[in-house]
Amino acid sequence: MNLRLTSSALALAAMTAPAFADVTSEQVWQSWVDYYSSAGYQIKEGKREQAGDTLTLTDVTVSTEDGDPATTGQMTLTVPQITMTETGDGKVRTVYADQMTGSFSGTDSDARDFSANFTVDVAGNAMVTSGAAEDMTHELDYPVMDITLTTMKSDGKEQPLPIKFSLKNSTGKMHNVAGTTAKYDYDFKSESLTFTGDVTDEGGDRVKFSGDMAGLDMVGKMSLPSGSDLAKDLNAALKAGLILDGTVKFGATAAMFDFAAKPVDGQAQTAAGKYDAKGFDLTFAMSQDGLVYQGNSGQAAFELTTADMPFPIKYAADSASFDLQLPVMKADAAQPFKFAYSLGGLTLGDEIWGLFDAQGVLPRDPASLDLDLTGLMQVNADLFDPATMAEQVMPGAEPADTDMDSAETPAVPEAGTTDTATPDALSEAAPEPLLPTEMTINQFALNMLGAKVTATGELKAVEGTDIASAPPVGQIKAEYEGVNGLIDKLASMGLIPEDQIMGVRMMLAMFAKPVTEGEDKLTTDLEFKEDGSIFANGQQIQ
Repeated sequence: MNLRLTSSALALAAMTAPAFADVTSEQVWQSWVDYYSSAGYQIKEGKREQAGDTLTLTDVTVSTEDGDPATTGQMTLTVPQITMTETGDGKVRTVYADQMTGSFSGTDSDARDFSANFTVDVAGNAMVTSGAAEDMTHELDYPVMDITLTTMKSDGKEQPLPIKFSLKNSTGKMHNVAGTTAKYDYDFKSESLTFTGDVTDEGGDRVKFSGDMAGLDMVGKMSLPSGSDLAKDLNAALKAGLILDGTVKFGATAAMFDFAAKPVDGQAQTAAGKYDAKGFDLTFAMSQDGLVYQGNSGQAAFELTTADMPFPIKYAADSASFDLQLPVMKADAAQPFKFAYSLGGLTLGDEIWGLFDAQGVLPRDPASLDLDLTGLMQVNADLFDPATMAEQVMPGAEPADTDMDSAETPAVPEAGTTDTATPDALSEAAPEPLLPTEMTINQFALNMLGAKVTATGELKAVEGTDIASAPPVGQIKAEYEGVNGLIDKLASMGLIPEDQIMGVRMMLAMFAKPVTEGEDKLTTDLEFKEDGSIFANGQQIQ
């Protein structure tokens, strides 16, 4: 299932909290329609009835606009009834039917068509909207929200698909300020999230899973320029001033799965696993200034058992984080980027250590990795331009919508002339949209098996090239501690054959030199020259 289909599912589920309303029920409904239309959805009413202060809508359908199911997927949600009641104090109370039904369809990675049905149960839901037409606040209270997948059809065959997600005691507030650029901010909280599944495929393979999460918080904001259509042209919306910013925080999480397949050559095909985490958070931001993904997690542990292994595979970590920042708009000058990753307190189960170090020769202290890169990147095409996105998904593909009239035919060159748009020219691959031209290694630190490696440096592409495709110019400085001791331990364990130990030490000596006599500390100073030559500690190695 692709990103568009997944985001559509989330957006349609969020319909249970849609009302960007005014002071009357009619205005509540219209602003709801306008908002979701800007996000690329079609809204159709079965019937509308106004009785006093209450507007009742029945058989309302919300669906993604028609498109190529192989790239966008299709989704529809049907709401049997929506009631919007003016409470007499300048507020509007919105209530949805206790159950809604929906379906989604698309094409899987094997080019097979599929479709699935689901229900959304929101018994006891209510939303109250207050404020004025240009400045509204919406407060929701949903005691329960259950999203249940029921059936799935693939290649014309239908089968049960029992998967369920449940949110308990969800509350929240949304604030909307109307204008040429509408402003939205939201704050949602759920007491808990649970999920279960028990799926058997056509071949009889079965997977069961379940999990629970203690708390789910979402906060964010959006600036949406008038006339924007996020589904059809996200790039145009960004250029017009679209800004998205949000954070999701997950509480302590526990999950498990159990897999069983038909035996192969008489061997059982089974696996089971469990995951426990103290909690984590994800932050997302997007505007014409760039794209940001950031995440942080606390302690987490994973365990896997399979019929292929005589013991469980276990590992755990105290913390992990990542930070990715990228430019998204084409520009003549290179633009800043960042990538950082950190993994702290990584440990492996004794059973894994026993595979290669049964005697406990190697230190088993927790390992860690810290990486922090910044630099400049040449952006050759708008990252979210439809043509760019189509090229990245399917090289050589044309965007679905073009300005060419369907009756217009390409001109045929006259005899004896040369058409510059030759098949070879048309087949040339478009340039990569993102190419790094400068990179600074602010930090690289690896600590494991009793050895430490740290490095810093700066690299710059030769004019007319990029770091990824041609040797750069610059310098990297690295320090090593405990590496010789680690080599000795690996040799004593037989992991480095005796006839290769000398070669390993000679190779290390080519790149590193001692810092202090008698200490297991080494240093390397790598220099990359414009002529392509490389020097290590003043000695040319290439």
